[in-house]
Amino acid sequence: MNKSGKYGLGLLLALLLTSCTLPLAPTVPSPSPTLTATVTPPPTETPTPLPTPTPEPTPTPTLIPPPDPTELPALAEAGAARLRAAVGDAELVCFRHEDLTNDGLPEWLALLHQPEANRMSAFVLQGDNTITTLLDAKPDPGKPYYGLGQYPTCEIEIRDINADGRTEIAIFGHAERNLTLLHLYAWNANDFRLVGAFQGDAGVFFEDRDGDLAEEILEGHRDTGAPQLAWRVIFTWDGLTYGWTWDRWDWYFLERPHSYPTHRADYAVISFYLALNDRDLPGAYALLADSARAAQPYEAWATGFARTLRVDVSGIQRVAEASDENQARVNAMVTAWDNDDGLVTGRLWEVTWETVLTEAGWRLVAGTTNLLDTWDARYWK
Repeated sequence: MNKSGKYGLGLLLALLLTSCTLPLAPTVPSPSPTLTATVTPPPTETPTPLPTPTPEPTPTPTLIPPPDPTELPALAEAGAARLRAAVGDAELVCFRHEDLTNDGLPEWLALLHQPEANRMSAFVLQGDNTITTLLDAKPDPGKPYYGLGQYPTCEIEIRDINADGRTEIAIFGHAERNLTLLHLYAWNANDFRLVGAFQGDAGVFFEDRDGDLAEEILEGHRDTGAPQLAWRVIFTWDGLTYGWTWDRWDWYFLERPHSYPTHRADYAVISFYLALNDRDLPGAYALLADSARAAQPYEAWATGFARTLRVDVSGIQRVAEASDENQARVNAMVTAWDNDDGLVTGRLWEVTWETVLTEAGWRLVAGTTNLLDTWDARYWK
């Protein structure tokens, strides 16, 4: 019996019980004495009037006038002197006077280089003469410690980076072996919290890759087997912290035209999708094996990518049990964005390629695809 049937049965039982009243024994009336009662009405209560609330005056916001440009040098020198008194003989690299705590009042952000330690450090000087050290991330055991960076550089961004309504402080630094560092801070009502620390030898930068207006952080790592390639690890803000969400392959150099590495089967698959993303369709078609090109002429093959706007490739994995010296099976995760009649659609594909070794390098013979997800891109640029 379904739920509505149960409710119907209950209603039916209620109707039966109210309509089938059992007869009662007849009652013989008995004479009642006449009673005389004097009822005293209760005293009339006079309500106490409630106090009339007094409206509170609306506070008038205090307008902070912009500083007089002629006073800025003296203001900066006074702030620098207070910092030097607190931090010693460190070299002052740069100074920023901006609202770092979202209270409408500016603070001083100072970036200093310590020559004896050969590393950068940062301090915030607040209006109440409080000097706060921005703590940096300590390296893993056995790895060198660079602080905020090894070289005296001034690369700072102060803005709402992750679209959470708060101001973040992004400090970029550099160290040996082309290492880029990023430390990200935010005020949490009591102090400046280290939101995240990132580093990579192929750059670290911001990018809104998924079109939600909140920028992701990308770490770049070079591949020793193919120096022209970079592996990008993407970290996304979840409201509390940055977490690793996905990755993609990219070019390390921005040179054109690219030389496509094909000395390994996985590199050939990566090169194929990077060529598609560059709109180098002839270059991608050339990475197909002779049998694949014979089965589909270039014009018909290229038409299939007429609406493709962007392609990312990640999750590259060579299947060892299905590979040998002359042929290999390679799995990949491919994300493609297509223009579907004016709307941008994202699709996530699971792709498996059969590849073969030729005199010109590894080539793609045939592939199978499995569509995993589809979504509409909210914004596109």
